[in-house]
Amino acid sequence: MLEWVLLVYIALCIACIGFRHRHDKNEAWVRIVLAVGFPVVGFLLPAFRSKRWHKRNDARHERARQELFVDILVEKSNQPDVVSKLETEKEMNVVPLEEALLVNDISTRRRVMIDLLKQDSLDYLEVLQMAVSNEDTETSHYAVSAIMEMKRKITLNLQELAVKFEENKGDAHVLLSYSEILKSYLRSGFLDERTRIKYCYTYTNVLKLLIEQSPDLAEAYVDKINTDLGLEEYAEAEQTALLYLKQFPLHEDAYLSLMKVYFTMRAIEQLKSTLIQLRKSPIRLSNQALTIVRFWSEEQADE
Repeated sequence: MLEWVLLVYIALCIACIGFRHRHDKNEAWVRIVLAVGFPVVGFLLPAFRSKRWHKRNDARHERARQELFVDILVEKSNQPDVVSKLETEKEMNVVPLEEALLVNDISTRRRVMIDLLKQDSLDYLEVLQMAVSNEDTETSHYAVSAIMEMKRKITLNLQELAVKFEENKGDAHVLLSYSEILKSYLRSGFLDERTRIKYCYTYTNVLKLLIEQSPDLAEAYVDKINTDLGLEEYAEAEQTALLYLKQFPLHEDAYLSLMKVYFTMRAIEQLKSTLIQLRKSPIRLSNQALTIVRFWSEEQADE
């Protein structure tokens, strides 16, 4: 009896699967073997799942790969080091500021905040913003005071440099100083979205003039490209990236910046062309660049 049931099951599998996949005999035989070799359970295997399921799975896989590439391609962080350089003149140990705010020693927290109040640099702004919500009210008060003082100083410096910029747009020193204060202001978090966009356009314009006056300043190219991409000014970003590569043909960051522009524009062919240029260059690639080369090499192989 069991043999007859098995024979009927096999016959039905061959008939149904063979008819459904009559245009692809190889796929039909694979499915028949799985269905017969693993009665009933075989139909739960991935080979029997719908094309819609496979497409959805492939789409998730592709999104994951694209997100990985975005993470890799993002420029190396230019955020300030959270390790404080306070009191180096007194030959004291360097204190990691974030850790200092997390320790239970309240006196340490307050001393760090007092030291920061003496600093003119915005390099510690992220740490101060974290300290605002500290449970110690005095530490929080110091942090708020420091942030307000920084905002006051940066606003005054910005106004002063804006006047100098209007008076002499060809002075490389003024352009560099103005670009730095604009960069700090944009990073500060003091601006609403509308004002931020306004200053972004000012910033990219200043960087364009700075590049004309000091074409050997690599950081200006990178900052301008990233700002233009944020403003969705893709043509301007591409032009700057091409100029960056022309000026620094032996810098891998120049290639990566241009690839980032093309990736953002979804100009994949131009991106791959730039990748080929990078691979042919005599540059000794960093781990970051090697990972990107492998990523797009796999993409081309998949095609």
